[in-house]
Amino acid sequence: MKEKLYKKEIRITLIFSALLLLTGHSASIFVLFPGLQQGTLWGFPIQYIVPILLGWFGIALVCLVMTLVCNRFDDEMEAYVKTLPPENDTQTDNTQN
Repeated sequence: MKEKLYKKEIRITLIFSALLLLTGHSASIFVLFPGLQQGTLWGFPIQYIVPILLGWFGIALVCLVMTLVCNRFDDEMEAYVKTLPPENDTQTDNTQN
């Protein structure tokens, strides 16, 4: 179970890192593909308005979803920790004279 939770944590981290990079750096798409720079959206050039919208609202939405997913993952981790047997204190205090 522990390995499964570690794999899930790594998967969550990689997925949300990629999503945050894509939404935060969406202007790079227009640099890589100059053919996409044609046209307008709501009267603004598309290469300007799309990165602004994705940068503000896209990152906010990704962060909201990430918060919900990470809170659910934390609940799973707490449930797993509660199933573990309690640790006994095996250290002895030998400082008595």
